[in-house]
Amino acid sequence: MSTLSTLTPSLDRLLIGGFPKGYLSLIYGEASTGKTTISLQCAVSASKRNWKTLYIDADQSFSHKRLIQIIGSSQDDVLENILIFIPQSFLEQSRIVENLENYLTKRVGLIVVDTVTSLYRASLGNAQGNFSLNRELNRQLAYLVELASKYDLVVLITSQVRSRVDDIGFRIEPVARRTLFHWPKTILNLRSTAEHKIKEARLDTFQSQDVTKNRCYLKMMEEGLTDFQISPI
Repeated sequence: MSTLSTLTPSLDRLLIGGFPKGYLSLIYGEASTGKTTISLQCAVSASKRNWKTLYIDADQSFSHKRLIQIIGSSQDDVLENILIFIPQSFLEQSRIVENLENYLTKRVGLIVVDTVTSLYRASLGNAQGNFSLNRELNRQLAYLVELASKYDLVVLITSQVRSRVDDIGFRIEPVARRTLFHWPKTILNLRSTAEHKIKEARLDTFQSQDVTKNRCYLKMMEEGLTDFQISPI
């Protein structure tokens, strides 16, 4: 199989099977739109295929309670298949990323960085320092792309967003958009809707050119993101 299921059927259909092996994929969106939930679901999905996950929790948002809710009663060994790294600074995040290859075994199938821009954003300061941070972020992403390709891994990163004013008005975009958008093969945008628990998942970029549908709707439940069908007016 060349993709990893998200465990949400409508999202898998949108992605034509799931997130692709051998490539870097990006999920971005505002807080509470489901970025971490999808990351955890992918880790559970990987464990069901007897894969291990290397999970960089840069946001310190990894929740064992949430993971157990997603797992249910069917997968008691999922926790054993997830190796968690918690960097305290953007520099430490770089060191962890650069050393991921030392942790790769034949069973590792997924790498998650959630979120790749939180510590980067916290470190932003003067122009000269920001240039160095951008260069370092670019280097991290290039290395993750190399690992995905070299070892045929699913590599999934998430990103925070920011508001930007342009000629149209306020625009929501990922932090460090130009750098982030250069590397991923698949880019998924999660958005809130008028209903608190309902989220919109929209593809900005996709690996394949034969996509006929670019969005779906999801409902946030205790057990994770589930399918939601918008009723026609």
